[in-house]
Amino acid sequence: MNLRVLLATPYDLTVPGGVNSQSLGLLDALTGRGVDARLVGPSSGETNGGDPRVVVAGHVSHLPFNGAMSRVASDPRILFTLRRLVREFDPDVVHVQEPVSPLPCAALLWLAPRRALRVGTFHTYSETGRGYLWTWPYVQAVWSKLDVRVAVSEAAREFATRFHRADFEIIPNAIDLPALLPPPAGKTGPPRVLFVGRLDEPRKGFGVFLRAIRLVETEAPGTLTATVIGRGADEWREEAAGLPVRFEGEVVDEGLARAYAEADIVAVPSVGGESFGLVPLEAMAHHRPVVASGIAGYAAWMEGAARLVPPADEAALAAALKELAASPALRADLSARGAEVARQHSWDAVVERWLALYRAGVPQSARRTP
Repeated sequence: MNLRVLLATPYDLTVPGGVNSQSLGLLDALTGRGVDARLVGPSSGETNGGDPRVVVAGHVSHLPFNGAMSRVASDPRILFTLRRLVREFDPDVVHVQEPVSPLPCAALLWLAPRRALRVGTFHTYSETGRGYLWTWPYVQAVWSKLDVRVAVSEAAREFATRFHRADFEIIPNAIDLPALLPPPAGKTGPPRVLFVGRLDEPRKGFGVFLRAIRLVETEAPGTLTATVIGRGADEWREEAAGLPVRFEGEVVDEGLARAYAEADIVAVPSVGGESFGLVPLEAMAHHRPVVASGIAGYAAWMEGAARLVPPADEAALAAALKELAASPALRADLSARGAEVARQHSWDAVVERWLALYRAGVPQSARRTP
């Protein structure tokens, strides 16, 4: 079957993030399976080196959502671009991320060809009462346009269905398995713990992490050192003074791979608002043991493959870090368990589930021949 799949993300394509990484990863995985795929989304600048598969539509605005500042499209003129794209590309499948985001995702559900399969992936999870937002008549209208609903985790499905009961598939987030870099030759000194995330978003738990490092240094000086990757370091430098913490700023691609290779432990102390978590999955793919908060978005898929601690509990996090720092055998065991979980979440495995879903939903009579 020669499918045409139109993907859409509501977030600024020039800014790295979980939903965009999944959108771009699925685009590559589908293309690698011979699918004719396009991805449309807003952009504040040049996107993906001029990739012809990526269609820019809409200017970007900054809006607060679920503990983060989201960069989304808000210009209604995007509708003209979307209408033309649908007419010219004529997709068999319209697959949108975060379907209730108005532009371009929800709009595409109305603009999709009548014969097209309309798929929505739900990524969001929140512990707060924001679930009442799902009672909006607008949201009910969006749901009525979906043929298939997919959540990236049990937590995301639970949040999506608090007020709107519906059937959901669960297809997890995925990653490309990396080429593993060797650790630095002749490495000496205490074990190194790595934090990767946005330091300026409270839900990522960097404050908890820093307090845990302070506890470790107070109780057992010299037990470990810490490397911190992510934007927003300036507001934390004074509080981190005197601690064995090195701020690296924002690092991507080869630099991030090197940071994983140099780490002995990866800490993911998010306090909530996470439906899945790509950082711990990336750490597992790099064969690094993970200590993470046992929040809803993590516990379901990490159980047994990571050391889970209560969220926002710096004492528990400090104790887990000390335990792993003192036990190379425990670190090796968690690394092996995590690597197996990462293999199950590789794009090679997950894209087959997407293809099966598309094939089941596109009528035989509508399938194109190569």
